[in-house]
Amino acid sequence: MHRFPSLRAGVAVAAAALPAVVAAAGGSLLCGTAGDELVAARAGLTREWVVQIPFDSAGWRLEHVAVGDGLVVASSGDGGVHAVKTSPATAGSPRAGSVLWSQQVGRPGGPVYPAGIGPQIVTVAHDLDLRAFGAEDGSPKWHRALGRPPSGAAVPSGDWVYGPLSADGVERYPVNPLAPPRTAKQGAAPRIGTPPPNAESRQQANDPLKPVTIDGAGRIESDPVPYAGGIAWCTEGGILVAIVPADEEWKRLEFDLGSRLAGPPVVRGERIFVATVNGDLVRIENLPQQDVRELSAGWHVVLPGPPEGGPLVSGETVVVSLGGEGVFAVSAATGEELWRSCLGGRLVGTTGDRVWLVDQVGRLTSLDLADGTPSEWMCLGDFTVPVTNTLSERLILASPDGLVVSLAPRRTTKALAPPKPQAKPGKPAAGKDAGDEPAAKEPTRDEPAAEEAERTET
Repeated sequence: MHRFPSLRAGVAVAAAALPAVVAAAGGSLLCGTAGDELVAARAGLTREWVVQIPFDSAGWRLEHVAVGDGLVVASSGDGGVHAVKTSPATAGSPRAGSVLWSQQVGRPGGPVYPAGIGPQIVTVAHDLDLRAFGAEDGSPKWHRALGRPPSGAAVPSGDWVYGPLSADGVERYPVNPLAPPRTAKQGAAPRIGTPPPNAESRQQANDPLKPVTIDGAGRIESDPVPYAGGIAWCTEGGILVAIVPADEEWKRLEFDLGSRLAGPPVVRGERIFVATVNGDLVRIENLPQQDVRELSAGWHVVLPGPPEGGPLVSGETVVVSLGGEGVFAVSAATGEELWRSCLGGRLVGTTGDRVWLVDQVGRLTSLDLADGTPSEWMCLGDFTVPVTNTLSERLILASPDGLVVSLAPRRTTKALAPPKPQAKPGKPAAGKDAGDEPAAKEPTRDEPAAEEAERTET
């Protein structure tokens, strides 16, 4: 294990989104706020969709909103879990912003944890139970009774689900118990310095339907995140642990950050970006060291102040909030400082060439990613449920009574197409004159972003 050097002293309910109904019911909530279509347009954003989560908002509130690939899953205080589609609609499929399904998973008033979102299933931990539902239709897949209360979200990654438990430990379950993976041995490699596995643990490893308990290296502070085909988490003591597949085995990698995390880590490929409460911003990577792959620090930056929350990564820029002291940005490649802004707040996401934060007076404010210059600000209104999106260039806003809005950049930067080869001089093709120009491409239904931008500008 590397140590970081010290540098200073229910039943599925199908529901389609009804924009007209939502607009009528939530119009007063949207008007003049960032969820207002006209206000968003003036800030260079497009409101992709708006939806009302179906739960008893008179008696309970929306607790968590988890953002995944193609889904947003909201958890409410009455024990409900609700999946909203975010991917573009295809022929015969629901439109983006539709509530695909709702499930009741716990008693009202019980502990609520964020959902884990995978390609096949959505996992929800509550009380002493862990449940899995089909990502597309919410159909119940399996149910596990936990030996100890969960300490955070259970997260699918690859063919497995990893659930952190209270005190110490992570339990691992197959995504599909009826067809468990057969290409990798069950169970993670033991921690350095621990005795070899006993007969009971070997028998457990040979049973694909029996949960595998992995040593957490301490109480797990952050929800696990998918990493390199496996999983990664960080403990309260600042130990970053990664369990990754290697040659049909499971390899355990550890790195001592020397301090607990300030917020969730961000994964980009095999790089992990973390900020610690001691004021360190670190890029950690899985690199070969003398023919052995280990977690190593690619670079380390001492921040000018303690960070508030984890970093955001957009392209080659890493941004971290210093709370009231402002925002600090460095190069993702080298860790070199790019800019500082005196405008502080809680980071919530990036869109195109801007990073967004909730400033100290409660406004949604953007900074230019190139130089940190303040660009736009919008009133948040009732959208006070904290949601940070580290996966996509979307702003997800949510109100306690269940109104959820997605905002996207109105103009996105696209890669330039390579220039077309010039036609060689000579005789033109039959039926064409040398000066003829190709006909303009007719707009297709595969270009919703361009059509939306045209309507907004009009």
